[in-house]
Amino acid sequence: MTFVEIILLSVSLCVDTLIVSMGASLAIGKLSRAGKIAGTALTFGFMQAALMFVGWVLGHSIVSYVYSFSRLVSFALLAYIGVMMVLNALGKDKGASASLSGFKSLLLAAVATSIDASAVGVSLAMAEISLDDMYLSICSVFIVTVIAALCGMLGGRYLGNRFGKPAYIIGGIVLVMIGVRILFM
Repeated sequence: MTFVEIILLSVSLCVDTLIVSMGASLAIGKLSRAGKIAGTALTFGFMQAALMFVGWVLGHSIVSYVYSFSRLVSFALLAYIGVMMVLNALGKDKGASASLSGFKSLLLAAVATSIDASAVGVSLAMAEISLDDMYLSICSVFIVTVIAALCGMLGGRYLGNRFGKPAYIIGGIVLVMIGVRILFM
């Protein structure tokens, strides 16, 4: 794989991370903890790179399994987070936290946006991509995803400060819509 192909692969895998981190981070509009934002971005980057590597290692033996369930799993996770965001914004579910501030929600969002990376890893294994190219791809996916998540978190934080509760509701609806789009692709 060429360097340009690796970068394009990385960018295409992190688009959903950008959107999800922006939508779900609306809740942190009043927070200013750089460590929390950096930790969230690193979690997204790690999950994306790790699932891509797992897909590559497992290779073609699971391609049909990953493909058949990936859409449903992504939809369920994104719909759950989105519905929780809307319910929290409307005050209907005081006990749940659907922002990226809770570990459970962060992990669910990271997995939901990274399932496609495992399928890409499988396809790279089937294309007999070398171990060196795979390491370079994994590093690139990690770095680009972290940058996308940081941009999404900071953009969502700005919108949360600026527009508050309506932005939080819109963010939740956007997450559900992304899940529906993934389900019916």
